[in-house]
Amino acid sequence: MSSLTPTEDTVLDRSAGAPLWTQFRDVVRGKILQGELAVGAKLPTEAEFGEQYGISRIVVREALADLVRNGLIYKIRGQGAFVSARERDEDFVSTVLGFSDEMERKGRTVRTQVLLQELRAPSEREMTSLGLAEDAQVVALKRLRSVDGELQLLVETAVPADLAPGLNRTRLDNRSLYDVLRRQYGLRIVRAERWIDAVLPDAETCALLGMTEPEPLLRIESIAYGANGRPLEHYRALHRCKSSRLHVQTTT
Repeated sequence: MSSLTPTEDTVLDRSAGAPLWTQFRDVVRGKILQGELAVGAKLPTEAEFGEQYGISRIVVREALADLVRNGLIYKIRGQGAFVSARERDEDFVSTVLGFSDEMERKGRTVRTQVLLQELRAPSEREMTSLGLAEDAQVVALKRLRSVDGELQLLVETAVPADLAPGLNRTRLDNRSLYDVLRRQYGLRIVRAERWIDAVLPDAETCALLGMTEPEPLLRIESIAYGANGRPLEHYRALHRCKSSRLHVQTTT
């Protein structure tokens, strides 16, 4: 069984504004993401956690339930809780959260490298998707994204230039595009249409995503809309799903 005995930097602060259960959850989550707890490792019991950290079993139970919901641990009845494999569910395809925002919400570390950022005329596909006139321009981006140190996503994005003047000159490395659109331009995405299929990557994509040989990728195409119904963004992404799954929630 793995030990999570508190250290100086993981002692819970009862005077802090954050609830004890979120503090404790973040301690466990940090140790999992940093590799201090190996995949398959068995966690202490609720009672043992409570004794180690001086917290109630209810606090422990609430924190562990949140870790289960986010795929970091799983429970086996009668045996306890264990660290999940690195495969994680990703919900960004079924929400209006951006990729960075959704990963950050789950406590994961996203790094973004901008490969291309320019002002240009839209392609025919972009013009149709964004409802643009022939003389319109878009800010075009090509970005390479990693999650917890693993290269995972290659994204090509087009945003109407008239909605985001100067976006082609804005620093976007390691930043959320949706956050920039919200803060700098007052643009909030309220809905999106997305299409997903499977493709085999070419040699350039394999090299960018660090693949030694081709493997099937999920290709995601998206058109996102603002509150007034105007399209704000068109993107096409190639998603490496070797260590993750896309999760879609539907309602009637």
